[in-house]
Amino acid sequence: MTDFRNSDVGVGFLERLLYLSERSPDRSRAASAAPDYDSLPRADQLARFQERMTAAEKFGAVEIVRGRRERSHLMDRIRVKDQTLLAKYLGRTPASQIAEIAKAELRPIASAGEPWVLQLLEEMASRWARGETAYRLAPVPLDPSKEFLLLLAAVSRNEAFRLDARTFSLRATGDTKAFDRHASRMLAVLGARMEEPGAAAERVWANVGLERFSHPIHLKGPVLVEGRVGVLVDGNATPFASVHPEMLPLLKVVGQPHFLLTVENYASFNRQVREIENDGLIVYLGGFPSAGVVSLLDRLLSEIRDDVPFFHWGDIDPGGLKIFRFLEETLRRPPRPHLMTRELAEEFGKPMMADSSLRAIGGSNSAIADLAEWMSMTTDPKFLEQETLDPSRPFVE
Repeated sequence: MTDFRNSDVGVGFLERLLYLSERSPDRSRAASAAPDYDSLPRADQLARFQERMTAAEKFGAVEIVRGRRERSHLMDRIRVKDQTLLAKYLGRTPASQIAEIAKAELRPIASAGEPWVLQLLEEMASRWARGETAYRLAPVPLDPSKEFLLLLAAVSRNEAFRLDARTFSLRATGDTKAFDRHASRMLAVLGARMEEPGAAAERVWANVGLERFSHPIHLKGPVLVEGRVGVLVDGNATPFASVHPEMLPLLKVVGQPHFLLTVENYASFNRQVREIENDGLIVYLGGFPSAGVVSLLDRLLSEIRDDVPFFHWGDIDPGGLKIFRFLEETLRRPPRPHLMTRELAEEFGKPMMADSSLRAIGGSNSAIADLAEWMSMTTDPKFLEQETLDPSRPFVE
């Protein structure tokens, strides 16, 4: 192994060859490159470069291909002969060995999660073996990768459900701030697993049940929360009531509503409960529904009769449609769309670019499949914010 105290052009050239070789380990031809003689204008520089290549060749790391005829005195091309020896000559451990060492140490952590966490580790190790980072993580130092996989393994075991981020982080890694350090790379992994790359953070965290801190849920209708001291929350309070998710065990429906309606945005929720005759049960989602909202809706749907219609009113845009689809796939009974039609979007909406991320909904059995297909496939779709429309009572047969 050679110890290079002072880097020079030759060392940089060999480092580049090693990088090219590690990046494509399965290549059919060995990595090679031609010297840039323009970067060696002085005779001493050229001599030092040639000495470096000759030494590397004698070490068994590279093969020198010389020029023909009048260029026979020049090194025309340098080809990697043995990647491991080249790394050793440069005083480096080969990336493939570093990756294997890291994978072996991380395997117990990944194996404690669902199989997809172990598959993720294999993907990371494959990138490291090519001399790349994986999710902006290098194999050395290893502690950041340990935190990352500890968090994902805990998510895979559903240990994030109904916890705030700091508490979850502490339980999974012993460090309250580990989650914040890895949140963006966790979003990349979990969004891809949801088949929604680039999904909003709120959508991803809600999908795994994680909440920064659970917020009160606003609602209006025939529900009561009763404790030992009496009524704690009356759902028919004016203009509406608020229920904390921790109160759900004490909540009960005290009269069958004519309908159940969820509303995505706060302004529209306020108008719905203030301006429309209230003979239904109205629940504010707060954008993408949190785990607490999902638990509340599941509780309500278990207590109201099956013939009480369930509706959702939200934005006619990619986010709004994905929220609707999430409700369909998550709750025990799917909602029907309220004020969410192509006709309304065409009449009152604004132009948008087709969004290919809606194609999956468009090809599903969703109640908004036709709307999603139109917004994902046509050349001139429109989006409509629900605040544009006046609230109305859902049509109940």
